[in-house]
Parts: sequence; structure tokens; C-alpha cells
Amino acid sequence: MRKYQQLSKEIIQGLGGMDNVNSAVHCATRLRFDLKDPAAAKLDQLKEIDGVVGVNPTPTQLQVIIGSHVGEVFEEVIHQGVTNGDAEVKKSSSDGTSATPNRPAKETSIFNKVVDTITGCMTPMIPALTAAGMIKVILSLSTTFNWMSTNSSTYRVLDFIGDGAFYFMPILLAVFAANKFKVNTSIAIIVVGVFLHPNFSQWVASGDPISFLGMPIQGVIYAASVIPALLTIWVMSYIERGVDRITPQSLKILLNPTLTLLFTAPLALIVIGPLGNYAGQGLAWVINLMQGQLGFIMVALLAAAMPFIVMTGMHHALTPIFVASFAATGTESLILVAQICANLAQGGATLAVAFKSKEKNVKSIAAAAGISAIMGITEPALYGITMKYKKPLVAACISAGISGCFAGLMHVTLYVPQNSLMAILGFSGDKGTSNVIAGLIMMLMSVVLSFVLTLVLQKDEKNEVAAPAEKAAEGLAVHS
Repeated sequence: MRKYQQLSKEIIQGLGGMDNVNSAVHCATRLRFDLKDPAAAKLDQLKEIDGVVGVNPTPTQLQVIIGSHVGEVFEEVIHQGVTNGDAEVKKSSSDGTSATPNRPAKETSIFNKVVDTITGCMTPMIPALTAAGMIKVILSLSTTFNWMSTNSSTYRVLDFIGDGAFYFMPILLAVFAANKFKVNTSIAIIVVGVFLHPNFSQWVASGDPISFLGMPIQGVIYAASVIPALLTIWVMSYIERGVDRITPQSLKILLNPTLTLLFTAPLALIVIGPLGNYAGQGLAWVINLMQGQLGFIMVALLAAAMPFIVMTGMHHALTPIFVASFAATGTESLILVAQICANLAQGGATLAVAFKSKEKNVKSIAAAAGISAIMGITEPALYGITMKYKKPLVAACISAGISGCFAGLMHVTLYVPQNSLMAILGFSGDKGTSNVIAGLIMMLMSVVLSFVLTLVLQKDEKNEVAAPAEKAAEGLAVHS
């Protein structure tokens, strides 16, 4: 029997059978199912499956929490015959048709739609930001320890390699937004590429007035921007559909891309880009306000509340904020710093349960979940241990709040988008050694405080039942 085959069959059965599943996608820890009839899913049955941590119904999806090995379970679910939602989106965006034309639209709030759309567009960019940020860290270390001169060819090459992901952020966003809005990817890239064309950039830099058909174009540099590209592809999705309705079938292959580009690109330069630029400036102002003199309060509150934000799935709403901030400035000192405090605190509390428990199963599951949390995946610890025993969750929240307050007071800044132990490599930057030391103290406080506080608060549970803990620990047991 293939690994996770039985688990995938039980999950599909709990969802109401194969006929009730439209498609599936996954994130770092969760399987996300699009169901024909959400009421047909047997939530209690799903929660009892060995290998499932929990179930989180949302207005648009039924999320089944699996753990860090969710990708392997997802592959087996697709092998069972469930439609891959990512492949479905790619198909529809490449041929201009809907892969599920008869599927009824799900009722959901505008806010949920906006969050889902923005997250789907921005989350895939994080690896690029991480890689580029690590290059910047290498350059910072090289100058700090005099490994190479800033005038050397090697330094200069690494410098523009590291800048590439930020400079071409609108292009990256165009690719993912094209998939999300189901538009032609190549046209989306060309439309957004207009923002970055060397002739346009030189024209803006010269200060000379720019116009199109007598309409003025603002001189804005769009490199490393996020919102203008996202708004442009959103508007393009309506233009593309409108063009498709009015063009004759025999000329669609010629007229559809031409008219879409001809209408969208000037509109982007004249209206959409400047509006997006103003929105970006407004977002930057809000972030600066939150990180102002009382910024330490915001970091502390975010860090303490992060487990509950994760429970509701609203942590995805924070993704566009830190991605936009990081793309524009190359640094982050609010959301990701709070996430580091919260994740490490979850890890510390869970490891304390492993240390104190006398049950073998609880020990092994808590140890694995604690390590997972320290590496940035908190669901095994959150759903499997800290929520189950409650006091470790309280200890983690208190400790995260304290370490977050310290981080805010010390203005701890990240130069690499990380929310785990690997953030150790992300504190080196313009602020120098003091930021590295403060970051390390923040991380140590998060783990140690939660560990000690859990030992103090958590009583020795002599009547612990291993089976529920094993089930809830996000499928850390290996299925065969």
C-alpha cells in the first residue's frame, strides 16, 4: 500500500465522497477542498481520522489540517482522483475558458474574496523574496567582515542578483495574478512589463512631461511595487472578457490579445498605476504609523494574538501587508517579527510538554510538534498540544507578547522574510551587530520563557490519553 493511501481515502470519505469534491489545493500545512455541498461533509468523522489535526470550514473552502507533510498527502489525494485546483486554474488561464463552467458561485463576503485573491497572488512570491534577501545578507556579512570590497566585480554581480527579485516584483506578481484572475499569462506579463520598460523609466527619470492622446501620465517608478500590478491584472480580467464577447470567432486569435493589450496598457499608465502608487504610499504610511513610537505595543499584541489569528485563518490577511512592505523597503519589523515570537513560543511550550509528560506517545508527538513550530510550522503544536492542554497555549501567548514587546522596543528588523529559527540569518543588515544581538535575545526569550512558564503552569497529567493526542498532532505518525 502506498504511503498515505489509506489516509487520503478516509479524508475523501469524510468529505462526503469523491462526487462531493470539486477540487483540492494545499498550503504549507492544510488541504483545502472546494466542495459541491459543504453540508454533506462529516466534520466529526474527519476530526477522528488518525493523521488529521483538525478541520477548519471557511465560506469558500473546507480546510483539513495535515501538517508539514501535507504535500505528500495532497499527491495521494490527487492520485485517488480528486481534481488538482492549481492545475485547473492554469488550464483556464492558458486557454481563456473556465475549467468549471457549471459550478455554482459560493456565497462569501467581499472581505473574504479580497483576502483570498490577494493572498493567492502574493504568497507564491515569498520564496523569491527569501532568496533575494539571503543574497543581501551575504553581501552585508561580506562587508561587515571585509570578505570583499563593494567595488569588486563579484560584489556588484551579487548585488544585482539580489536586487532582481525586488526590481521585477511587478512581473512576478503578474504571473501569479494571471493564474488567479484567469487571464492570458503572456499578455499580463507584457502589460505589467510596460511599467518597467527602460524607455519609460528613462523618460520618468528625465522629468519631461509624458502623455498619451493628450492625457497626462504621472512619472512614477514602478520597480519593486506591488499594488499597481495587482490592480492592473484585476482590471485586465474584465477587459479581456469584454473583448472576447465582442470579437468574432474567426478573428479571436488575432484581436483578443491585441485589443486587450491596447486597452489595458495605456489605462494602466494613465489611471491604474498612479492609483496603485497612491494606495501603496497609504499602506506605507499605515505601517510606519503602526511601527512608530508605540510600535512595541503592536508587535506585542500581534505576537500574543497570533495563535488565535492562525486558528481563524486570518493570518493570510497579513501576507499582503508584509509582502508589500518588504518589496518596497527590503525590511520588516512588525508582522514577521511577531510571527517569529509566536512560533518560537509555541515551540518552547510544546517542548516543555514533551519534557514533562510521562506518556511515551505524548512525549514523541510533542517533541516532533515543538521542532516543527520552531521551524515555522505551528499547527502540529497548536492543534495537537497547546490547545489540547490549554495552559501551554496561555504560556506561549504570554511569552510571545513579552518577547514581542522587547523586539518592538529594540526595533528588531528582519532583512529576510522568515518566521522561524532560520530568521537568525535575517537580522544582519544595515542596523549592524546591535540588531543581530537584539534579534537573538528576542528568539531566546520566546523559547525559554514559554518553556519555563509551561513547566510552571502545566500540571503532571497522569490521566493523559495518548490516542487523542496522537490523532490531533497533525498527522505526525507515518502511514503505510
